[in-house]
Amino acid sequence: MYEGKLVRLRAFDSSDLMYCLSYSNDYEVMRGASGAILYPSTVDDASRAMGNNTSYSSGEYQFALETKEDRKLIGQCGFVKINWKNRTGELAILIGEKAYRGKGYGADAIQVLCKFGFEELNLHKIKAAVFDFNTAAQRCYEKCGFRREGVLKEEIFREGAYHDVVQMCLFRHTEE
Repeated sequence: MYEGKLVRLRAFDSSDLMYCLSYSNDYEVMRGASGAILYPSTVDDASRAMGNNTSYSSGEYQFALETKEDRKLIGQCGFVKINWKNRTGELAILIGEKAYRGKGYGADAIQVLCKFGFEELNLHKIKAAVFDFNTAAQRCYEKCGFRREGVLKEEIFREGAYHDVVQMCLFRHTEE
């Protein structure tokens, strides 16, 4: 439905279920994407999560992320929190297919998602929370124009240690 140079953002469908389950059960994929306890998901868990990603949701707008060229599903992205009063939204992206990381697909998806956020949702500010050890994601957001706004010290516990969360943001009209 929404396209960039490399990616297409579309609604999830039932054929995506097993793919989503595979990356939600991949520790390496999830360690940098979720602050929750990393615990195996069942088919029912994945089905419920996918069922919440509809155009009728009340605060999240999640998209299946696929390549534009061959329509291969490589992950998901969307807005996970929207504050309608203050016109802010927090986005998240996950590239589940490791072979597609570091090749511009994530940056293209972020740019398409930001255009959707600013032009369709009428957001003023788009935010992203990135774990301090996920330096590739920080560079990707910076490439898309995001700036570091602050750091939440020792915000998440992962692999036996506390880690910071870097808050990043992009405004509709950036200041020069």
